[in-house]
Amino acid sequence: MLAAIFDMDGVIADTNPYHTIAWREYYRRNGKPLSDADFVKYVSGNHNKAIVAHLFDGQTLTDEEAYRLGDEKEALFRELYAPHIVPVPGLPDFLEALRQAGIKTAVGTSAPVENLDFVLEKLGLRDYFDVLLHEKLVQRPKPDPEIYSKAMEMLGVSPADSLIFEDSMTGIRAARASGARVVGVATTHTTDQLRAVSDYVIRDFTGLTPEGLMAAL
Repeated sequence: MLAAIFDMDGVIADTNPYHTIAWREYYRRNGKPLSDADFVKYVSGNHNKAIVAHLFDGQTLTDEEAYRLGDEKEALFRELYAPHIVPVPGLPDFLEALRQAGIKTAVGTSAPVENLDFVLEKLGLRDYFDVLLHEKLVQRPKPDPEIYSKAMEMLGVSPADSLIFEDSMTGIRAARASGARVVGVATTHTTDQLRAVSDYVIRDFTGLTPEGLMAAL
């Protein structure tokens, strides 16, 4: 392994419960209920552009309007999550071990840059990453592999030498399509669900070392 590439939501921080809270509140403020079934169908794993299209169904939204509406929800998320933010257990120690081993690192997230900056600054982890990619730096969102292929290109590594950490099925599809090996992080799905689609599964990063991980793959 020459490079480790991380999704953000559910991998660097377990943000997903607060995204759920924020989306429900954002729907409520805009006068539309969000049932559990609709959350699974229209929100979970989808890009903000698709979600706001469902919320404002029947309205023709320009790309600029869709991004603005999505940004409103993300600002609400940051407000709600700020008092509670913590890294996924064990991650800071694992990042330090990667740095000591000379392994390059990147973040590849479908989130907006404001969320990326918020998470890395609040957690004090920015300096651990060589490359940072967010939604505006790619043309095609996950499950397209573009963001991970671009991360590897910027790091100067091949897919064969890269390991991607993902928690969602959409992200794992993107990671697999990039040609890299995939470690599933069981914050969003169960370990059993992730074993079926990942090369290796972890609950979190507690006690994980680069050497131990490579021996397990």
